[in-house]
Amino acid sequence: MKDETLYDAFNHWEELSSTKEQRVAYEERSKELMDQEAAEREYELRVQEAEERGEERGKAKGEEQGKIKANEATARRLLTMGMDVETVAKGSGLDVNRVIEIQREMQ
Repeated sequence: MKDETLYDAFNHWEELSSTKEQRVAYEERSKELMDQEAAEREYELRVQEAEERGEERGKAKGEEQGKIKANEATARRLLTMGMDVETVAKGSGLDVNRVIEIQREMQ
């Protein structure tokens, strides 16, 4: 039907002519469908939030790894310059044991 007024009137007539049980069943089904749509949307939002949190954790982990690599590069340069392990550890922010490992790798 192209006439919107006629279409609305027909739908209204169907609602008025239905029995109380039919109206209750219709309303229950409508509520069930709306609840289902709301649950699906809630699921989608939770998935999206989880993905965003994963991305944030990934970025933080990447930044931390980048800092470690930069500190290790600094330690290598300082060791190349002939500095002692303790000074290199202080200058690079690395643990003394890690600086010793880097020194062994360089040999």
